Amino acid sequence: MKIRRTTLTAAATLIALSAVAACNDGDSAKSAPSAAGAPATASPTVSASASAAPSPSSTTEAATPTPTPTATPTPTPTATATGAPVDATGAFDPAVALANADRTPYAATETMKTTASADGQGSVITASGRVNFNTPTREGRTETKMTITGSDEPMFWMEVVNTGSAVFMRDKSKPGGAWSPSSTADDTRSDSIGDYVKALLDAGPAARKGMEQKSGVPAYHLGARMTAAQMKAIDPQEYKKLVDKGVSGKQIDVWIDRAGRVLAHTQSMKIPKDGTTVTTVITVTYTDFGPRETFPAPTAAAS
Repeated sequence: MKIRRTTLTAAATLIALSAVAACNDGDSAKSAPSAAGAPATASPTVSASASAAPSPSSTTEAATPTPTPTATPTPTPTATATGAPVDATGAFDPAVALANADRTPYAATETMKTTASADGQGSVITASGRVNFNTPTREGRTETKMTITGSDEPMFWMEVVNTGSAVFMRDKSKPGGAWSPSSTADDTRSDSIGDYVKALLDAGPAARKGMEQKSGVPAYHLGARMTAAQMKAIDPQEYKKLVDKGVSGKQIDVWIDRAGRVLAHTQSMKIPKDGTTVTTVITVTYTDFGPRETFPAPTAAAS
């Protein structure tokens, strides 16, 4: 069976946006109920993610907004975190790292790649940008682009600016595309992959995969497969999206450093769609940590 390209596109877009909205923060500040009964095998930001960009059909060509600049607190340098103690091999206890994670706001470069494939066809969604973490809302500036296997022409290409109190977007696939204020309620939501880190720690010894290197940094790998029911206690909105699409669960893997910061996370799941199954893998990495940054509202002259 050959899956229709429109089917794959819809599934890939849905999962990418869902994952970015649900796992869009690299901090570990929240606590979550444990994922009781997690299987012994291992299981987004996009977060998880970059900012969720709507499909082109939901974007309107509006006149360039002239918003009042949003006052944003002066960037505060990230405190130097001692982090969890390390042994002679450089290993550390991830539970100690999470419990002592620095809550100071900071900025990082977030890079996301989502692949969706079925019956030899596929799509790729890439997103990248600078984003603040440990903040009430997900301040940042990101770009998201989607292409189909065999073509370099983007099916959509969106840029999003979140000032902390308002969100603006534009369609970069259209030359001279105007900035428009977003009316999506979830655009300023600040969820945390930290909820999943806590759940993975609570899942038991099988979820502790051990020390690895991520982007040249010593990191602890946590991973488990979580059912949709287990995720209901962690993120009810994500749970509803999964159930509505017939997804039974997803594999989640997270890598944290000794300061309790998430360096990377992956999610993989299978989505039943029109008689076939779309396999989706989302990979998000966080690099170039630094002080909290400001992201002013765009203007007509912004490029």
